[in-house]
Amino acid sequence: MDNKLTLQVKEYAYKLGADLCGIANVERFSGAPMKMHPQGLLPTAKSVIVCAIHIPDAAMELGGEKHAQIKGPYNIAFPLNERLDYLAFRIARMLDDKGYKTLGIASSNIWRFRGYKELKENFAPDISHIYSPVAAGLGELGWHGLCITPEYGPRMRFISIVTEADLTPTPVYNGEKLCDRCGECIRNCPTNAYRKEVNGTLKITVEGKDHVFANKNLWRCAWAEHFHLDLDLDIPDVVNEQVILETAKKYGFRNGSIGTCVKVCLPKHLRNYDESYSKGGPRRKRHLIPADVPVHTKLYTSLIARARNWDVDSIHFISADTLAKANIDIKSTLPDGISAILITSRYQTPADFDNKETMDHTSLFARWNNEFTELDICNYLDNHGYTGMPNCGLDHTPFRKLCNVEDGADGTFVDTSLILTSVPFEDYAETGMCALKNGDDLKAQLKAIAKEKGTDLFGIASAKTIDSITDQLRDIHRGETVFAARDKNPRLMEYDPEVTEHERTFNKTTDFVKDAKSVIVLGTHYPEGPVHHVGKPPAEAIGPYVFTQYEVKNINGHAAYSVCRALHSLGYEAVLTYNLTGNGTTIGNPRRLLNSASSNALEAVAAGIGKMTLNGAVETEEYGIHQRFVAIVTNADLESDEVKEGLSKACAGCEKCLNTCPTCALRKEALTEIDMDGKKVTYLPADINRCNWATKFSLVGEEGFAYLGSETDVPCPETITAEALKDALAQHDPLLKARPVTGEKCIINCPLGL
Repeated sequence: MDNKLTLQVKEYAYKLGADLCGIANVERFSGAPMKMHPQGLLPTAKSVIVCAIHIPDAAMELGGEKHAQIKGPYNIAFPLNERLDYLAFRIARMLDDKGYKTLGIASSNIWRFRGYKELKENFAPDISHIYSPVAAGLGELGWHGLCITPEYGPRMRFISIVTEADLTPTPVYNGEKLCDRCGECIRNCPTNAYRKEVNGTLKITVEGKDHVFANKNLWRCAWAEHFHLDLDLDIPDVVNEQVILETAKKYGFRNGSIGTCVKVCLPKHLRNYDESYSKGGPRRKRHLIPADVPVHTKLYTSLIARARNWDVDSIHFISADTLAKANIDIKSTLPDGISAILITSRYQTPADFDNKETMDHTSLFARWNNEFTELDICNYLDNHGYTGMPNCGLDHTPFRKLCNVEDGADGTFVDTSLILTSVPFEDYAETGMCALKNGDDLKAQLKAIAKEKGTDLFGIASAKTIDSITDQLRDIHRGETVFAARDKNPRLMEYDPEVTEHERTFNKTTDFVKDAKSVIVLGTHYPEGPVHHVGKPPAEAIGPYVFTQYEVKNINGHAAYSVCRALHSLGYEAVLTYNLTGNGTTIGNPRRLLNSASSNALEAVAAGIGKMTLNGAVETEEYGIHQRFVAIVTNADLESDEVKEGLSKACAGCEKCLNTCPTCALRKEALTEIDMDGKKVTYLPADINRCNWATKFSLVGEEGFAYLGSETDVPCPETITAEALKDALAQHDPLLKARPVTGEKCIINCPLGL
């Protein structure tokens, strides 16, 4: 066992924002079914790393007070999941870079709602983030079946990373019993999941210690929290898939719900009942109690550092005196509230810019940066004995006025987050946190920013070169039309497709920035482990691969947002895009559409990052084809890198991607060349409609959907028509249609990826 590496992993996890980190050896999973076993996912696995982030106490204690589906501050749970995903990816890649195959597992993601082959369990993830922390020594299971930790009770979200690194396991928890069968989860469950349809008990055993818990009906448990059905409806005595689908069709949806079993549960040594503060459950006793002295200077610095880490523009501490003078009452929202923290992100787009996809991505990262800062600050305050309340629900306008945070001018958008806290802060502000210094080597500064945010590859092409590529793509694809589709029904209802057809379009840099001069391309590589095991027995999992591609997109986006903000600080325009020219395609995913390997691939070649491959990806010397790209269009005049001409040598005589494509979207007769600054780059255009049939619309089972248990498998016709696509989409399973997954067979089976 590698004690030194174990310590490095834990230190890295805490640096990334984990509140707890433990290690389990695979032997502790001996009772798990192989389709949910670490070695089912990765046969060479030796260890499972489990990390946790605390749900802020105020989110649990004051969320859902009026109704379980009026979550209030508990809405911080959504960005918390994104933070866990970020953490899992970064740890997985750290170990992969050291030579250990490693799989990050998505947080809070159910891949198989129904049993699959010999796997009889419903609601099965790739690996259980409920049981894995028990195996990793972080706590024990309560009657509700959730992991209870001695530090935070069940107020945690967990993430698991499976690795072949032989790490030192954390001793299993053998302290004071954490679940004393107080019965609060039974009495307070809004769906009666612990009284109705309970089929005895279940048991898992870890190193001789038994964990016994209620064998509840998970369909009933998921009524509101997962399926968003109204808790005020009369919930039938029997709840199953058909009841869920029929209820959704008849009554529609309300909202997700707070986990009431988590809200009311704390181990005995942490319970502090105070109905004047929280009527729905106990308050958590803190490990630290702040002294009645002025706030330590280090506290300000620590919180500012957390804000700076997520590229927010400013952070303002607002004192109790300032709030009182402005007649702002926060105690009715947070009973022990004294002061407030306002977090501000600003982002710019060029005047009259109307690219909705880019706008959506930019605003998403601004929001995430605010929410991640909010989460990190609240948890830091919790861990130091204070209260930090996220998502407080108060109007930000009076707080913004106090801090002189004004709405942006044309093309500038302002996003704010507000934290109420029990810390007696004085008035203080840190502003201009994303600014660069003029005069330094701009290209080097931007490259350093991108690397700090997790990207590995950096290159620059001139806007003129990219626009020349666009002109050639227009000629190559002239007259090509694309089918688009949308589902007119919400989730859990039959797919009701509306299919339209439009001429395929390609973009120039001036469509993003009118006086564009340069295109910066950033690339992030991903661990090889998930690629090698897609759909392979015994687990037949696709989740780790899909999660990896999703998180690569997010890492790229965060980095590109940071680079754009830095350029804005120097007066330049800059816009991020995942598919600059429009040559790439999108791929179905449970968490928003992903971008294919061909997205920004030509742009990466033009920026000198790598060589083209027949499957439309890019081969780099460092990582083969295991990376994805994001581009930034800017009017900053930056030195271009040299184009890498030709085609990857590995593609010579190899047509595996052509032969493995289930829809024949790649055809050798379409092979052509694109001129980039006088250098010839080999290019094989894909038939976008045939590609979309398998990837974007998930109509081909072998591309990945079959591994979830979906029976949707519609052969791609020789000629795709609107009617054929409509008929095919209507065959999607109502339960699974909102969770499309794709394994990208042309990438998975490429020798460059093996």
